Amino acid sequence: VDLDMFAGTMGGKFTTIEGLLRQAHDELDRRAPFFAGDSATAEKRDRFLRFLARLDAAANGDVLPLTLVLDDPMAHSYVQNIYAPDPDPNMVTEDYERSFEQNEELGLNDISVD
Repeated sequence: VDLDMFAGTMGGKFTTIEGLLRQAHDELDRRAPFFAGDSATAEKRDRFLRFLARLDAAANGDVLPLTLVLDDPMAHSYVQNIYAPDPDPNMVTEDYERSFEQNEELGLNDISVD
């Protein structure tokens, strides 16, 4: 689907992957008039509508395999493992140290703990 979203784009959610994809579709469909409205060129409008159709197909489970990457430097995301306590064969979890740039975005580089 090739969709990048930034922190806070959709607020806090407790939902499924399908729910995330549907909300992204609905938000883009409602709030992006310059891509699909009368001010958009025919080429832009067609490209945007094709993208929305791909997003809808992914939400319907018609795009498989589907890879979802949650890059969450604040660790606020949770994906339930339905195989617990065994590992989920379809999920990879990676812990990492935040980059300087991520810390800068979050305002953590300027914090003084003295």
